[in-house]
Amino acid sequence: MAQELQFAPYMQSSIGAAVASTAPDLLPTLSPRLVLSGPEGRQVPVDPPETGLQMLGPEGVIGIDPRHILRMEPAPGSTDTEPNYLACIEFDAPELPWLFTPARADRGRLRPWLALVVLERAEHQVQPGRPLPFVDADPVRLPDPASSWAWAHVQRPAGRTGPLISRLLCPRRLAAGTPYVACLVPAFEGGRVAGLTDGGQIVDARGDAWAVGGGVVRLPVYHHWEFTTGTAGDFEQLASAVVPLKAEEVAALGGVTVDVTEPWRHGEPLRTSDGSSGRQTIVVQGVLSLHTPPEDTVDPAAVQDFMSRVAAQIDRGAEDDVTLPLYGGHHLVKRTIDPSESGWPADLNLWPERRIPAALGAEWVRENQEFLMARAWEQVGSVREANRLRSRAAFCSEVASSVHRRDVGTLSPAELVRLAASADDRIRTSSGLPLRTEIAVSPAPTALAEPALHRQVLRSRGPVARRTGARPGTYVARSLGGELVPPVPTPLLTAPETTEPLAGEDSDDLAARVGSALRGDDARRAGRLLRVLSAVAVSAEANGFADQARTLTSVVAGPVLRMVAGQGEETADGTAAEAMPTARLLTLERAFTPDNVAPLTGELAQRFGEMVQGGMLTMPALHQVLPQDAVADDPGSRLLEAGVPVDQAALGERLAAALEPGPLLAARLRHLAEPAPGFLAAETTAPTDPVMAGPAFPAPLALALKERWPDWFLPGSATIPDNRAVLLKANPEFIAAFMVGVNDEFNREMRWREYPTDLRGTSFTQFWPRTDGVADTPPIHTWAPDGALGSHLAAGAGGLDVLLIRGPLVRRYPDMTVAALPPEARRQPDLAESTWKRPVMVLGLDEQTAAYAFELPESDVHDWWFVLAENAQRVRFGFDTPETQAAQAEEGTFVEQPAPPWSDLNWSVVDAGRGFAEIDGRVLPAAGTPAPVIAGQWNAAEVANMALQRPFRVVRSARSLIGDP
Repeated sequence: MAQELQFAPYMQSSIGAAVASTAPDLLPTLSPRLVLSGPEGRQVPVDPPETGLQMLGPEGVIGIDPRHILRMEPAPGSTDTEPNYLACIEFDAPELPWLFTPARADRGRLRPWLALVVLERAEHQVQPGRPLPFVDADPVRLPDPASSWAWAHVQRPAGRTGPLISRLLCPRRLAAGTPYVACLVPAFEGGRVAGLTDGGQIVDARGDAWAVGGGVVRLPVYHHWEFTTGTAGDFEQLASAVVPLKAEEVAALGGVTVDVTEPWRHGEPLRTSDGSSGRQTIVVQGVLSLHTPPEDTVDPAAVQDFMSRVAAQIDRGAEDDVTLPLYGGHHLVKRTIDPSESGWPADLNLWPERRIPAALGAEWVRENQEFLMARAWEQVGSVREANRLRSRAAFCSEVASSVHRRDVGTLSPAELVRLAASADDRIRTSSGLPLRTEIAVSPAPTALAEPALHRQVLRSRGPVARRTGARPGTYVARSLGGELVPPVPTPLLTAPETTEPLAGEDSDDLAARVGSALRGDDARRAGRLLRVLSAVAVSAEANGFADQARTLTSVVAGPVLRMVAGQGEETADGTAAEAMPTARLLTLERAFTPDNVAPLTGELAQRFGEMVQGGMLTMPALHQVLPQDAVADDPGSRLLEAGVPVDQAALGERLAAALEPGPLLAARLRHLAEPAPGFLAAETTAPTDPVMAGPAFPAPLALALKERWPDWFLPGSATIPDNRAVLLKANPEFIAAFMVGVNDEFNREMRWREYPTDLRGTSFTQFWPRTDGVADTPPIHTWAPDGALGSHLAAGAGGLDVLLIRGPLVRRYPDMTVAALPPEARRQPDLAESTWKRPVMVLGLDEQTAAYAFELPESDVHDWWFVLAENAQRVRFGFDTPETQAAQAEEGTFVEQPAPPWSDLNWSVVDAGRGFAEIDGRVLPAAGTPAPVIAGQWNAAEVANMALQRPFRVVRSARSLIGDP
C-alpha cells in the first residue's frame, strides 16, 4: 500500500501563487501578470493597476460544507484507537487546506489556513455559538502554529492517474484510555475572529489564531468528532510482543489428570500389577493437544483390569440391566463387547480416556434434550401422516394378499385370463407386454382380451354356456391352444430339432418377398410389421422359445435400432437407441419413411433365411407371413394369424403374479407418501414399514463443547499468559468419541420420546465451524468396526494444526491476517502472499484468545512458518513506541526485511517534551531516502513519508511454536 502512494507538500491555486509575500498577512496584495489575446492570436501583456489586487483570506470564511470531508481518523465514535497514531481529516478538494492562505510557498513549505487540534473531551466541550460553535482551549494543548506546514499534504496514487485528496494531521501524542474531541479550526487570527463575529463584516486581524505561550483562546469550530483511545500498542507493537510459550507454561497444557481408581461409586478399587490397590491416574488430552504429549505412566495391569470390568458392566446391559452404555452399539447393532476386541468400538468403550469424551457428548444431549427434541419435531414434518398411510397400506396389503391366495391363486390359466381381461390394458405381466398384446400374438383371437366378450358371450349363464353346457373357461383354454380358429398349416415358431430345406427358395426370391412386405411406398405397413415382430420376440421369450426370441431380437431390433442410432436420435427418456430392448419398438414414437425402411429389406431377408436354415422358423409359415402378392395383404396381420404357441401354465403364473396386490399397493403408497431426503430406513424394510426419520443438526459442536467445558476443549487454557502463541494439533480420537456419544445419546432420547427413528441415525455430523460446510463425521453405521477410532472422520477434521494466539493483539485486531508459509516460500525475500496457506477456520476461545486451524502436511509441519500480518486498508500516520522496537529484538521474531526508510522513528525521537511531534532539527535523513535531503529542510511530503504507518507483518517458525529445539 505504501508503495502505491505519493505525497505533495501543498497545492495552491494560481491566485495564491501570485501573492507577493511569503509571510501570512491580512488582505495581501497580488502581483499578477495579465496577458490578453491580440489580433491573429498574438498575446499582448497588460500591466496591472498601480493599486494592485487584494486576495480574500480566511477572514471571509464562516463555515465549510461537510460534504467536502471524505474521512476522519480515528473513526467517529471509536473506542479502542491506538494512542501512538495521529488524528487526521481528509478532503476531496486537494487545494482546500491552502485555498485561503494569505501567502505563497517558501522553500516548498506553505502553511494551511486550517488546523486540526485534538483536545481532552473531559476538559473541552464544543459549545454552540454564532456563526460557528466554539471551544475554549489552553495553548498548551495546541500544536505550534509555526510548524503547521508539516502536517498538511496532498496524496495521489504513485505512477498512475487517480483522485487527489488533501489531508490535515494533528501532531499531538495521545494518551491511552482517554476520550478526545477532534476539532477543525482556523489557523489564522482573521479566520478565528470571523468565526466568532456575527457582524458579517471583514475584520482587520493579523497573525496566528493562538500563541504557544499565550492564555486560553476561544476557537471557532468548522467540524468536530469524538473518539476514545485504548490501551497502548499498535499492531506492530502487539504482534512483535507475541512469543512462544515457555517450557514451564507448556506443561500446563498437557491434559486433564483423571483418577480411575474407583470408576463407579460401589465396587472394589482397581488393582495394580503387584496386586495391591492404590490410586491410578491417567492424563486425558482435550480437543486440542500438544504435538508432543506427556508420557503415560499408568500401570498397564490397572488399565487391563479397568477394561475387563467395563466390559462386564456393558454385558449386564445386554440383560436389560441399567448399567454402562455401549456407545455406538445401536449404530452397529451390537450389545456386548469383549476386552480382547480391536477396532473403534473397543477403543471407545473400554479405554477410560475415550469413554470420557463420549460421556461428555451424552451429557450435553441430556442438558439440552428439550431444545433438541423441539427442533427434531419441527423437522419431521409429514412423517406421521406418511406412517399412518403406511400402516393402512400394510393392513390392506395383508388382507388383499390373503384374498389373492384364496380366490386368485387357485384359478386356472383360462379363468385368470377371464379375470384379467376385465382390467383391459392395465394388466402387464412379467414379460413386459400388456395382456391384450400377448393374446394378439398368440393363436387365440384378439377379442379374447376384450372385457365385452366375457361379459356378454362367455359369461356363466350366457348364450354359449346355455347351448353347449360347457364352462366358459373351456373356450378360453381351447382358444389359447388354437383349436377354435382356422388351423395354421405350420406353426410360426418350432423347436430347432430338424433343419427344413429352403424347398427351392433362393435368397433373391426371399428378398423379393421381404421387399414386398416392406413396401417402400407404404412405410406405415412396414412399421407395423416391425412392431409386431418385436412383440412376437417378447412373447416367444415368455412362452419358452428362448432361442427363437434371441434370433428375432437380432433380426428386428438390431437393424432398426442401428438405423435410429445412425440418425443420432434418442428415446423419450433420453436412453441411447442402441440400448433399447426389443419391447421398446412397441412404443417407439417414430414415423417410418420409405427412405429409412428401404435399406432394411436386404438385411431382414438375410436374417429370415438364417432362421429358416437354423430350423427356428418354418418356410411354410414364412410364406404365409410374406406372400408373393402382398399388395392387398398386411404382413403384420398375417403374422398375428400365425401366432406364437402359448404356454398356458406359464401364462397363468404370470397373470397371478401381475394380480398380486402387494406391489400395486406399494406403488400407490409411494405416490401418496414419498419420504423426503434425509429419512433413514433399514435396507431390508418393506415399503409399508414405518419411515425412520433422522433429523439433521448442522451446528458445529466444537462451539458447544468450548462453551460448556472449556477445560476439555484445551486443558489448561486459562493458565496461558498474554502475548503467547503455541502450535497445537486436533485430537481425532477425542473428536470421534465425542461425536459418537452425542449421536448415541440423542438416538436414545428420540426413541424414549417415540420419535420415528431406528437408533442408527447420525443427526450431528459437524464438529468444526468450517466455512466450506463439509461434514466432519460420516454416518456412524458405515464405520468399519475394525478401523481405529478417529480414522473415519472426514479429511481434515482430525488432522488440523491449530495456531493458538492469546493477548491484546487478538482483541484489538480480530480481522488480522494469519497464514502459514511453506518452507520454500520463507526463503523468498518478498514473502509473496500467493504462497500463503489460509486457515480453514478461526475459532475464538475468548475475547483475547483465537485458534487458527490449518491443514498442513504432517511430514514437514515443523519446517513451516506462520505470518501475522496487519489487515490494514486505511492510510494512517503515527510513530512507534520504544517498546515496539524492544519487542522486535526478542529472539525468534522475524520482521520482514528490508525495512522502509525512517522505520526506526518513535515518539522518543520526535517528541521534544510538549507532547507534539517535531521534525526540524530532530530527524536526520534515513538510509535509503529516495533523494538527497538536507536535515532541517523537510517539506510536508517528506514528513508524511516519515509518519506513514505501513502494514506490518511478523513471521515465526512452527518449530519454535511447537517447542522443538
